[in-house]
Amino acid sequence: MSLPHGLPLDPALPEPLARREFLRLLAGAGLATLSLGAPKLLGADDKPVVHPPAKADACILIWLAGGMAAPETFDPKRYAPYEKGLEYKRVLSTFPAINTSVDGVRICQGLESIAQVMDRATLIRSAVQPDLGSILHSRHQFHWHTGYVPPQTVAAPHIGAWMARVLGPRNPVMPAFINIGQRLEGVGESEELKAFTTGGFFGGEYGPMNLPFPEDAAAAVRPPKGMDAGRFVNRDKEFRRLVDATPHRDLLSDYQQESMLRSMDNAYRLLSAKERAAFDLTLEPKECSRPTTPLALAGAAYSRVASSRMAPASSK
Repeated sequence: MSLPHGLPLDPALPEPLARREFLRLLAGAGLATLSLGAPKLLGADDKPVVHPPAKADACILIWLAGGMAAPETFDPKRYAPYEKGLEYKRVLSTFPAINTSVDGVRICQGLESIAQVMDRATLIRSAVQPDLGSILHSRHQFHWHTGYVPPQTVAAPHIGAWMARVLGPRNPVMPAFINIGQRLEGVGESEELKAFTTGGFFGGEYGPMNLPFPEDAAAAVRPPKGMDAGRFVNRDKEFRRLVDATPHRDLLSDYQQESMLRSMDNAYRLLSAKERAAFDLTLEPKECSRPTTPLALAGAAYSRVASSRMAPASSK
């Protein structure tokens, strides 16, 4: 006889004593479990957990789709130096682990600069993905970006939309959610990417401002050539008239339609504001090196946009 977790009982015990031993072990396990939660379950004078106040002005998510594997970056496993004939089963990490500035926290060799500032970071190793298929990247991306397991009967908001909804912009002219460097057209799984790169049920006003090519960001906040102010205003009025006259008007959600119109108001406000210059990378100081890689371009674009997005309008 043995317990479900594999702890054997003494087979030499008579059956009544074996049952008694089983109950004794079970009671001990129950008391041990209870004692773990005793300060919260039984303590009468427990103080509530007080979380530190939030100080962040923004959330910068650098998404490396199909990028670095955890066992070769921030979650090192068993390492076996390469040798001829080495079986792949012996290799879990291709780099040895190194110490960081936090006792007991190790990451992979090659990330020495990050290791030095790990005391300023939070390393999350407890995330567990649902079983969505081992090669269905878009389904996993949907789950990671929204917190919802696909498919869903409603449009799920992107994590950036949550930030826009909860925090909002500090400068009312600048979008609260800017998606830099993510191409949604001409790439594999484009429809799947569009499914979660959205404001979802929060409404269009909380959706992203997409800048797939950071070097062209300035053009995205400028009216097309030949579009003078009068013509621009007339087109906006005509668009709103068409929205109201759509034959499907009665089938649409009032909230979603009003949210879409508010997003148009936000775009109109940005196109006519001086803050739009923040999107022009050519205005970077000459002493700054010109970024050439997509990630560097995205970083430079965010740096300029953030400087305007963070500052309240009254400070400009």
